[in-house]
Amino acid sequence: MFKQKNWPFTGKSGTEYTLGIFAKTRPIPEYGGVYILAYTHPRGHRAGFKVNVLYIGKTRNFRKELENPPQADRLWEGNWNCIYLLRIDEPERRKEVLADLVAGNEISCQ
Repeated sequence: MFKQKNWPFTGKSGTEYTLGIFAKTRPIPEYGGVYILAYTHPRGHRAGFKVNVLYIGKTRNFRKELENPPQADRLWEGNWNCIYLLRIDEPERRKEVLADLVAGNEISCQ
């Protein structure tokens, strides 16, 4: 169904960030950065896909963070089916990118 490996998200600053796409069943890496949990679904015949952002967070270790994600009950209600990851090693940069993405996107579960 969904074969893309990356998806662009735009922050309030206008900066476009390209995040890698991971299915919930795929092994999650242990590095850190910013993540987006979303409901990704087809928009219709030949119209592509739509991403509904449910939650945006940051962490030092994606695998540990997403074993028990924040707002889990609300994520399930929002049909959470996709994980988007952007590796960022520097903690201050993670904060900056997180703030930009949160300010620039409509978020259902935040």
